[in-house]
Amino acid sequence: MNNEKTWDVIVVGGGVTGFTAATAAARNGAKTLLIEKDAALGGTMTNVLVGPMMTFHSAKEQVIKGIAQEVIDRLMAMHASPGHVKDTTGYVETVTPFDHEALKLVAQRMVLESGAQVLLHTWVQDVLLENQTVRGVVVQNKSGTETLYGRVIIDTSGDADVAYRAGAPWEQGRIIDKRVQPVSLMFKAGPVNLPALREYILNHPKDFDMTLEGIQALKEEKYFSVNGFIDQLHEGMSSGELPFHREALLFFSTNYPDEVIVNTSRVTDIDPLNTWELTKAEFQAREQIFALMTFMQKSVPGFEKAHILSAGSRVGVRESRRIMGEYILTAEDVISGKHFPDAVVRNAYPIDIHAPTPEEPSTDKFLKPGEYYEIPYRCLVPQKVEQLLVAGRCISTTHEAIGSTRTSPTCMALGQAAGTAAALSIREETNPRQLETGLLRKTLIAQGVFLE
Repeated sequence: MNNEKTWDVIVVGGGVTGFTAATAAARNGAKTLLIEKDAALGGTMTNVLVGPMMTFHSAKEQVIKGIAQEVIDRLMAMHASPGHVKDTTGYVETVTPFDHEALKLVAQRMVLESGAQVLLHTWVQDVLLENQTVRGVVVQNKSGTETLYGRVIIDTSGDADVAYRAGAPWEQGRIIDKRVQPVSLMFKAGPVNLPALREYILNHPKDFDMTLEGIQALKEEKYFSVNGFIDQLHEGMSSGELPFHREALLFFSTNYPDEVIVNTSRVTDIDPLNTWELTKAEFQAREQIFALMTFMQKSVPGFEKAHILSAGSRVGVRESRRIMGEYILTAEDVISGKHFPDAVVRNAYPIDIHAPTPEEPSTDKFLKPGEYYEIPYRCLVPQKVEQLLVAGRCISTTHEAIGSTRTSPTCMALGQAAGTAAALSIREETNPRQLETGLLRKTLIAQGVFLE
C-alpha cells in the first residue's frame, strides 16, 4: 500500500478514458493512482454495455491508434473481438464489436501491468485547492474519508466533477435552453436468428435507406448493423406500445452468432447532473427496454425467441458538463477537418446529436469522405485552474462538437494524450499548461499515435 498517499498523477474516473490515461501516465514514468466508483474499469463500455466502438477510421485510413488499438489487439488475442469491421449502415467506416466482460479484464491488466495503482468503489467528494492550483482530492469509500495528494490531477469522470469542484468554468447543453442529448439504457438480446434478419433486410432495402454499397456489404460481412424498421417503430409509438420517441430501431450484431446489442431507448429533457432526474430516467429507461423487447419479439424478424440477456447497470449519458479550456472546439472545426499545431488526437466520427426533446429530429453532420479533424491539447487544459487536465467527453467543446468527440475510440485517444502530458509535466518540472506541445506530440507519435 501507499502509506504516504501521494502520487505524481491521480486519474479520477476509470472508464475507457481513465484507464488509458492511467496506463499512459505510468508507462511514461509517473507514479499513478486511478480512482473509480464502480467495481470494474471500462465505464460506459463495460458497466453500461455501450457497443460497438465506433469509429477508428476515416474512409481512407485508421486515424486512432496507440493505446486504443492495443486494447483491440488484446481483445482479439482473447477471441473477444473480431477487430474493426465494415459498418453496413454506412454511417461510419468501421465499427468494432467486443465482449464487455473481456474489456473489463483487458483494462485492469493494462493498468496494473503499467505499474499504476487502482482504487475501486471510491467517489471524489472534494478537491484540495491552493491558489487556484489542485493539490489532491478528498475521496469517500467503505474505509471512510481519505485525502489523496497528487502533483497533477486528470479528470476523466465524464461529468467534469473534479474540474467543477476546483472552480473551472464550464458549460452544459446547447446555448438556447441548456438542454443536453438524451440518455439511453443499452441491452443485449438473444437468441436472435441473424440469418433470417439479414434476409429480411436484403429483401426490404428501402426500409433501411440502404445504398447499393450497403446492400453488398450486408451480403458479404459477417457482422452487421441495423438502423431501420421505421414504419414498425412508428406504429409502436403511435399505439402507445413504445413509451418514447425514436426515428428508427438501432442495434448491432456482437461477436457472438445469435446476439445483438440494442441502442434504441431514449429519455429526453433531463439533467444528468440532477440525481432526482437521473433516478427518474433510470426507471423510465428500464420500462422502455422491456416494452421494446416485447415489441421486437412480435415485429422484427429473427427476434421471435429472443429475450433480454443483460442490460446496462445504469443509463448511458451522452452529454453533461463541458469544461471551458484554452481552446473550445467547434462544429466548424469538426466539419472542415481543421488541423492544429498542438493536436494530440485525430478523429473522423461525424457530429451525431440525438435530439434533446421528442419534438425535434436528431442531427447528423459529416466530414468530407476520407477527411479527419484534430483535437488540440488546449481542449484538455481548463481555464483558471492549474495542475489539472481533463479528458473524455467533458473536454472543451461546444454542444455541437461534443456530438463527435464523445465516442469511445476518441476518448481512449484523449486519455492517452492526457496521461502522457501529465507524466511529461512531472518529468520536465513544468505546469501542464506550459508543457511544450512539440515534446508531447513527439512522445505520442513514438508511442504509436497517428499524428504525423
